[in-house]
Amino acid sequence: MKTCVVTASYSCPPSKVWLYLTNPNLNHWRTDLSEAVVDTDGLRIQEKNKDGSVTEVQIVEAEKPRRLRCTFTRGKISGSFTAILLGGGDATSLECTMEVAGMGLFAKPRKGLEERLEMLRKALGD
Repeated sequence: MKTCVVTASYSCPPSKVWLYLTNPNLNHWRTDLSEAVVDTDGLRIQEKNKDGSVTEVQIVEAEKPRRLRCTFTRGKISGSFTAILLGGGDATSLECTMEVAGMGLFAKPRKGLEERLEMLRKALGD
């Protein structure tokens, strides 16, 4: 199991960051996906990656707009993701923790998480 923690800051309210984190289709911010299917209850997401693989995401805890916890599987890779959103008004600090199992010795979950947070930054206009 590999664990990483990444923090980021955005100049918008936590509710806007929350909307993007829970909907990969919003303004097509997840440029690494070809499509994402979000269940009507918003608790399950099927991400279809550009490489043809599929990632299944299950939201297991959602304290809107402050805390989000998910589990995910992508082939033999599985793990969990927790996002804590702090702040209010026009600023949000985001702390993300990701635990991943089933990755090769040289896999870099921190790099993948940082890339997604950069996609989020671009979508938010920061």
